[in-house]
Amino acid sequence: MDLNKLALELQSAVDEALQAPYRRVARFETLKGTPFWVKRIERSAPLLWLVKGTPNMAFDRDRRSHHFLWHSGVPVPAIVTEGTGYFVLEDAGASLTDICKSDSLTAEDKEKACHAAGQALARLHSIDLAHGRPAFRDMCWDGQRIRFIDLEYFVQTRAGRIRKARDVGIALVSALSQSFDGLRYAQVFLSAYRASRGRRSEYFHSPHPQRTK
Repeated sequence: MDLNKLALELQSAVDEALQAPYRRVARFETLKGTPFWVKRIERSAPLLWLVKGTPNMAFDRDRRSHHFLWHSGVPVPAIVTEGTGYFVLEDAGASLTDICKSDSLTAEDKEKACHAAGQALARLHSIDLAHGRPAFRDMCWDGQRIRFIDLEYFVQTRAGRIRKARDVGIALVSALSQSFDGLRYAQVFLSAYRASRGRRSEYFHSPHPQRTK
């Protein structure tokens, strides 16, 4: 495997994605069909700055949070490359929102994803961290594991009861909003969360070393 060739192929696809009409988050593929996501600084109205801070601040917080959680062993998609005003993430599967509203998935498949999400959030809380806004659109499922995305509200400090409870509340409200089966999704999510809440483990997987520049 020629790593230099792969890197050049990825950068070429990134450059093409950045030249396309602006989208804050956009999916693209390499020539071999490998999917990635590019995230850029949001072009938001000043009114939203009161909630998120300036777009530059929110973007930098999201990027730093991805690096922090990835290197801590928490399941987030890896940043594969980055530059001024953008970073590129590996694909993490479909969001829970897309899964719950899918017409091609069975009820069992959807509940399996919701169950995994409840477990993942409980494990995140077990190491005293909180996501900040774990809506169903901010948790992705690839059929094997949940990964957290959109970390603009993540804070790199120890989370207490209030922040954890807020996480759970946001996730449940989001679950309830998913079609007519929202109540069932919320029940599955909460049941998995409660069952996993007391299980402490230092990391979800082996932490990754910091990259040296």
